[in-house]
Amino acid sequence: MTFNLRKAVRTAQSAFPVVKDVKEFLHYRGRRLFRMPHERDFEVIRLMSKYENSFVDVGANQGQSIESILIFRPDARIVSFEANPRLAEKLRKRYAARPSIRIYSTGLGDRPGEFTLYIPSYNGYVYDGLASFDRDASERWLSNAIYGFKKSKQTVRELQCKSATLDSFHLAPDFLKIDVQGWEYNVLIGAKETLAQHEPVLLIEICDDPRIDALLHEYGYREYFLNKGRLVAGRGPDALNLLFVTARRMVASLSDR
Repeated sequence: MTFNLRKAVRTAQSAFPVVKDVKEFLHYRGRRLFRMPHERDFEVIRLMSKYENSFVDVGANQGQSIESILIFRPDARIVSFEANPRLAEKLRKRYAARPSIRIYSTGLGDRPGEFTLYIPSYNGYVYDGLASFDRDASERWLSNAIYGFKKSKQTVRELQCKSATLDSFHLAPDFLKIDVQGWEYNVLIGAKETLAQHEPVLLIEICDDPRIDALLHEYGYREYFLNKGRLVAGRGPDALNLLFVTARRMVASLSDR
């Protein structure tokens, strides 16, 4: 069996909650110090024009994506959406002194309304960063993420949350990141006008949903991956995210960098 460090950390923090505090320190102090994004795909921001400075973060979680964006664009204008009110409030307090960062306590999907957010726990440890509007996705992810997983130790809490469409906010993003645990296609359906008008660079958590490729191809998007600081057509080995760019965006801002 191949050893997986991330899986080992999750297993440890399920048994010893203090591990979470250590991990958060490393994320928000160590990564700032060494200018390391939490996922290397965020390095695509280096290739974007300095005039493209509007970022939308769907599924803000603990603020990992905000921090990764700030590594490359300290002056970035960021709008973040987080369905879990507790996490959203935590982020509002953290970035209260930065008017260029806005946090909305709402989820995004294909229509407005109220939805049930499913928040998994294991052995009493709450994985609020894995919460999803899709119960199956929320439960299934943990079963593959912890060594020695036992179904009897897993529970799921239900929380009613607000949801809206991205189009309803009338934003003009240059970069759009989506990480919503199985709800990515729904977010894209509610963002069709934004995609058509602004063609943001898309960074989407990898998922097995062929509808995403079909939808984005309709809007002129093609898939790429980063290789030695350059964009290459297709999907890279061991990809953590899907990276989509339109031809116009490529010519306007990425092709000569």
